[in-house]
Amino acid sequence: MKLTHVVVIGGGYGGIRTIEHLIHNPTIEITLIDKNPYHYMQAEVYEFIANKVDMSHVMIDLPSLFKSFACVRFICEKVTSINPMNNQVVTPTQTLDYDYLVIATGSKTYFPDFIPGLREYSHGVKNIPAALDFKQRFESALLNRIESQSKGCDIKPFNIVIGGAGLSGVEITAEMAAYANKFYKNGNFGCLGVNVYLIDAYESILYGMDPFLIQSAYERLSALGVHIWHNNRIKEVQKNQIILDNGKILDFEFMIFTGGISGSSLTRHLGFEINPKGHLMVDEAFNVSGHANIYAIGDIAQILDNGKKPLAPTAQLAERSGEHVALNIFRSIKNKPKLPFNYKNGGVMIALGGEYGAGILPGGIKVKGYLAYLIKKAIFGFYTATLRRRTAIGKRR
Repeated sequence: MKLTHVVVIGGGYGGIRTIEHLIHNPTIEITLIDKNPYHYMQAEVYEFIANKVDMSHVMIDLPSLFKSFACVRFICEKVTSINPMNNQVVTPTQTLDYDYLVIATGSKTYFPDFIPGLREYSHGVKNIPAALDFKQRFESALLNRIESQSKGCDIKPFNIVIGGAGLSGVEITAEMAAYANKFYKNGNFGCLGVNVYLIDAYESILYGMDPFLIQSAYERLSALGVHIWHNNRIKEVQKNQIILDNGKILDFEFMIFTGGISGSSLTRHLGFEINPKGHLMVDEAFNVSGHANIYAIGDIAQILDNGKKPLAPTAQLAERSGEHVALNIFRSIKNKPKLPFNYKNGGVMIALGGEYGAGILPGGIKVKGYLAYLIKKAIFGFYTATLRRRTAIGKRR
């Protein structure tokens, strides 16, 4: 019996969830291609850059993970091209035929070209090297600041700026502020510590989210001493200085930009339809335009709610889209019609620095404080537990 070959590009939240569902069909063989040998859990990066956890906390070893599945082959290479006419994926060393293709390569930080200096002088944290680079530079700068106290406390302010007050921006801001407060309290350093600024282009942080989450986040950020600047758009970034459209100028030691994401670089070289930020355009079944056996999921795709409003890119959405694509592949194999995607939000949890959080659970239950922090930790623990058990099995093989 000829097996159906599914190639998945990208071992992130969406790609892994797709494979977890596909392996239940014994007529399918799977190849995963990823340029990195690890799954980066970017949704937890705020803990890593704030020194709460080490690098292993936000990584899953892909070779070990997929050795635990007999039907999955892992290739650690970069995809150079896709030939949809011949149903082939090309890497630097080989060409693979596929029956179905799932593109799940994720996203990268979007640095608008109309803001001079933004790309050069700010940090993104959408990948491990960028997050690690920021973390190391930040700690080194803290040490330099402490050493400069030998000359007294007449030293320039140590400002951290986070540009963008969406979910990632708020979580990173809260964790950096909590970390800085704890650092200076533990060390009993005599001079003033770190100032954290959140630059918000809208009239509200977490724009468009539930008012309970907005208010909870605002109260927590205020308690942590974060300076929130609403209705401020970045006009230009210079080395250690940000210029806003209203003329304000703010010196900074470090800047993290979370003001948006764009599709991974792969999409711009495939010849498929994309939006201005490089996200692949897909239909209600997640098919790339004009290709019934090619799907795109997660951050790489522009996913619309009921075909109208773009959904915010989250790990939860990536996983749900992966599950739906697996279902539609099963249906296609059986010559059944594909089903449109109907997204049901399973709730949202936000980390707000230290042991504090806020969230809305299924059924509309609202929680905040330490309980919300515990629930978010439990969700992450549940997600990683299965993966780490599988990597332990794969490592022994």
